[in-house]
Amino acid sequence: SSNRSVLLWLTQTKELAYDSEDDEEEDELVDEMLNQGRFKPVEPEGAFLAHDSRIWDLSSNKSGTSLASAAGDGSVRLWDVESCLSASKNYQRSRLFQPEKSSSLYNSNQGIKFEEIQTYHEGDVYSINFHSNQNYLVSGGYDRTARLIDLETNKVVKIFNGHSGAVTHAIFNPLGNLVITGSKDCTIRFWDLLSGVCVKSFSQPIGEISSIDVNKSGQNILSSSKDSSNRLWDLRAGKCMQRFRGHQNTSRNFIRSVFGPMDALVMGGSEDGRVCIWDTESGDLLQRLGGHIGAVFQTKWNDANSLLASCSDDGTIKTWCYR
Repeated sequence: SSNRSVLLWLTQTKELAYDSEDDEEEDELVDEMLNQGRFKPVEPEGAFLAHDSRIWDLSSNKSGTSLASAAGDGSVRLWDVESCLSASKNYQRSRLFQPEKSSSLYNSNQGIKFEEIQTYHEGDVYSINFHSNQNYLVSGGYDRTARLIDLETNKVVKIFNGHSGAVTHAIFNPLGNLVITGSKDCTIRFWDLLSGVCVKSFSQPIGEISSIDVNKSGQNILSSSKDSSNRLWDLRAGKCMQRFRGHQNTSRNFIRSVFGPMDALVMGGSEDGRVCIWDTESGDLLQRLGGHIGAVFQTKWNDANSLLASCSDDGTIKTWCYR
């Protein structure tokens, strides 16, 4: 958020569930996703001011116990979720809880636990993501680098250099042996985690990259770029297999897209305030969900709860329940 705050909500298990091995149930779920979602206002469980500048990205570990945040002041922080909820549960919108700037690991008076991660990025940190084993973070920033952070030592153990523009998004592949980065230099690069060497790059004329995602098998990459296109890539061949259009992604904002349930759908935001859903195989635009009154920056699909979330410039996060 541009107001430097982090808000926390609790999600409940939805009635809709699926088994990825059951093709019939998978088809039913995809059909459900074509219907208009319904949402209602829900107050956060807690809120706190997390940085001295706007927050560009958040990432949670698999267990939901830790939250990493990346900000425009060049800082990365690791938060203990339980202590954040406890310390800020009685927040007021006009007076958000703010940890003392002198706090390092733990402030007993405030009861919140967080760690300052020294990434030494120069300028904004646009992206932060957990490794699947939860022992590492990867960050990407304005200084054209991605950085691997060891959470046991809280130190940068690898710097990935090679982009000629800001690194707007950095993630791990499912196996955890590659770092994948997207950049304003219009390229996607793949880095060996151990050696730090770039082993592959996509450099077709695709516009500035605003986000990347990888499917569960690790064979396909989804990219969003500022030519109002999302693209599906074959990792091995390095070729674009599908192009998804019908949304707007042209300005300085980071409009991002992700794979949906069973990778059968692609979901993304748009500058016109819509949440867009495409069929992965055909590339057809299946649904444009209305509800936001500002640009939709990002969407996220939650497998465990069969829940779609979207965040917008209108200052809201909406969750979409399909029945």
